[in-house]
This record gives sequence, C-alpha cells and structure tokens, in this order.
Amino acid sequence: FVWAPHSKAHLKITKELLLQILCYHQVMPSHLDFLSIFGQQDDARELRFSGFRYQIFWSSRRVTINPGGPCVSELGRSGRYFQISYNLKTVIDAAEFKKPPPSPEEQEWSIRQAAFHHQFDVETGVTLWITTSGHDDIQKRVQELTGPRGRPEDHSFSTVAQCFKSSLAVHLLFCHWSTRNWRQYICWLEDRVQYMTEMAVYGSRQLDSNRQQYKSEDLQTVQGFRDKVNEVVMVVKANSGIMASVRSFYKDLKTNAAFPLRDTCAADIESFAAQINSMIGDIKLQLARAKLLEQITADRKELIVQHLQSRASEQMTFLADQAQREAIAMRIITVATTFFLPATFVSTFFSTDIVKYQNPNGGPPTDGTYSHTAIVRWVEVTVPLFAITVCAAFGWYWFAKRTRK
Repeated sequence: FVWAPHSKAHLKITKELLLQILCYHQVMPSHLDFLSIFGQQDDARELRFSGFRYQIFWSSRRVTINPGGPCVSELGRSGRYFQISYNLKTVIDAAEFKKPPPSPEEQEWSIRQAAFHHQFDVETGVTLWITTSGHDDIQKRVQELTGPRGRPEDHSFSTVAQCFKSSLAVHLLFCHWSTRNWRQYICWLEDRVQYMTEMAVYGSRQLDSNRQQYKSEDLQTVQGFRDKVNEVVMVVKANSGIMASVRSFYKDLKTNAAFPLRDTCAADIESFAAQINSMIGDIKLQLARAKLLEQITADRKELIVQHLQSRASEQMTFLADQAQREAIAMRIITVATTFFLPATFVSTFFSTDIVKYQNPNGGPPTDGTYSHTAIVRWVEVTVPLFAITVCAAFGWYWFAKRTRK
C-alpha cells in the first residue's frame, strides 16, 4: 500500500524504495503512467486520465501464447503469470472527517483516484497487489476483507483456485469503492443547482414584485456547478469503462486454452462478471442522472443570462425614459427662455448709459437722453467678446472631434 495523507501530498515512499519494489516484482513499465498522477500538487492533476493495461506471460508444451516470464522457484514464481494495472476514482465527503458536519452550503466533496497493480501466478497462486491512493481508506478496507472478520472464501489461499477466487474478491472491493457516494454527491449538486436557479424558473418577473435580482456572480456560481457535473459525467463514464475492461479480461481468461484454471474457476469468473455487470448498471443510472442534471444546469444558466439581459434592457428603458423627461424639461426651459429673451435684451440694453430717462437736475423725468459714445463703446466691447466666444467654442469642438477619431 502506497498512500499519502491526502490526494495532493507526497506519497509515503522514496524513489529508491519504489524502484526496488517495481524491479523486484518485475512490474510492467506501463504502470508508471498510473503512478505519475500522484504527488505534491496545488490542483488535482490528471483527473481525466484513466486506463487499463495487462500482460500475460505463460507457455506450455501444447499451446504457446507468450514467452514465459522469469522463473524463480525460491520466490514461488513459475514464469506463468499475468499482470494488470488500472485506476478508479471515487468521491469523498469531507463531512466524514469533520465533527460536527458542515451545513449543505459549506459541504465539501473531493474526487480521489487510486491506482492498482495485480499479478497472479497461475501455477503457484502467488499474488501481488500494489495499491496507490491519496488516503489510507483502501488499505483499511483490504485489511478488513482479508482479516478475521472477513468472509473465509475471500482470504483462502490453500489452493491455486482459492487464491484466484480471493483475488477476484479484491477486484470487487476496488470496484465497490469506486461506486460509493456518487448518488449522494449528485443529489447534493441537484440541491445546490435548484437552490441557485429555482427563482429563475418559478420566480415572478414583474417590475412591481419582490423578484430575485441575479448578478454576474450568480452566473459564475452556476457555471462552477456545471463544471462539477461535467466532471462527474467524465469520471463515472471512465469508471464504467475500466470495470468493463476488468470484466472482459477475466472472461477472456475463461476461454483461453492456456489458462489452467479455466474449468476450475469458470463459475467464479461468471459470478465475478455478473457482479461487475450489476455495478456497471448501477453506475450507468447515476451517469444518466448526471447527464440530465448537466442539461438542466445549462438550460437554467441560459435562463439566468436572459434575466440579466432583461434587467439590463429594463435599466436602459428606464434611462431612456428619464432622458426623455429631462429633454422635455429642457425644451420647456428653452421655450420659456426664448419667450423672455427680447424682454431680457431690452431690459439689459436700457439699463446702460446709452439711454437715460432721469433728469440730471433732480426734477421730473424728461423725454430722456441718448449717448452716442456709450453705444460705440458697447459695440466695441460686445462684438469682440462674441467673436472670441464663438472661436473658442468652435476650436474646442474641433479638438474633441479629432481626439475621438
């Protein structure tokens, strides 16, 4: 068992020890692909990686399939064996390790994967398992399976056939491990998506009602849940494919003429394949449920986008109405100003020294006096200021227009 405190930490093994184990047991090189996905990392890498590899080494006088492997009788190696490597993934609820458990909003789920290597000598029954995972839960499960509390038929090694049957039980344990918690995880995702998007479907959209006001942050949250659902679809589909490959490998062994246990363990292989089929059927139901949830999430995300666009359109309509009201007010002010402009000009003009109606001697007003000098000075000052103002306005307009271009 090679494991780490968690899925993103260093494995509890050194490079030298790992090389010694792999070389001593003659593990096929392709198993390194499964080991390379572990190690210290910030994010879970290679979560999309899945695979199944196998090699068969045996030969007999009657049928030759592949050249035999290394024969070391002192180690119980006859040279006729097969080895397989594959990986599976499961989802872990962090609430299992926390007391008290968090609320549904704070609940954390983590998809973890494990790599398995298995060798079986068909002559001596010597069996090798190398399991690599980001936690020690698989080790505890295997120890419980092969311990005194486990079923006797799952840890019986008196004969080669019993050894083979016990190895099938371990494969089933790994497959069961990969199917756990998916229903609860998908149910949690359904609840969170429903909570985030139900008002987009059932809420009122009237302007005068107390409706749900979605924000761009809500759209990001819904997209995050959609990514998680797509991740579930990918992982569950990969697990289904790996279990089907394991089932096909052992069914092919039953029909292999060079496999010495094809008759003795035929019923065990059929029972093993039936249980694998049952788990694949169950996990495909969860896959269909996850695909439906992904479609629902995508549709509701699109509905939230439409709500955001509708809200933006409503705001634009409100601003347009407000601008229209302001334009009407400005038009009224302009009309009123234009209406009083002649009177304002006349009042301003007659308030100057150009025309005077006061009697300079303090008596009653006369017909008034006119000053030619005052009108000349007024024109000399007003006309240049008007010209300067027009030129400055035209120059500023030209500069602003050129800057925009």
